[in-house]
Amino acid sequence: MLGFVIIVAFEFLGIGLHHLGVPLPSSVLGLLLFTLALVLGLVRLEWVERAATLLIRHMTLLFIPLMAGLTTMTSELRRNGVALLASLVASLLAVLLTTGGLAHLLLRDDEIAEIAEISVE
Repeated sequence: MLGFVIIVAFEFLGIGLHHLGVPLPSSVLGLLLFTLALVLGLVRLEWVERAATLLIRHMTLLFIPLMAGLTTMTSELRRNGVALLASLVASLLAVLLTTGGLAHLLLRDDEIAEIAEISVE
């Protein structure tokens, strides 16, 4: 239960900072602060690991309210569908290219070959 309380506390901390005027989404603020606390050793991984694993395992259930909300916005989706699709494709390509570029810069050639062999098998 301690891990869940810690995770929720960082979410509320992000919400509070967002309401104070920090121009980032509250969930992003909470995750940044949580990551910083992990790196600095203020929060130990053992404290939150079980709760985080449970949340990740059941993450698809957390998307049900989002999908239910989207069903009420079909007219908006039709009206802005092309722009939304273009935005999704552009962001997907940006993430793929950035991840691939960073992996290429940070990994040695033999590590990349090893990863490629594992993914082929």
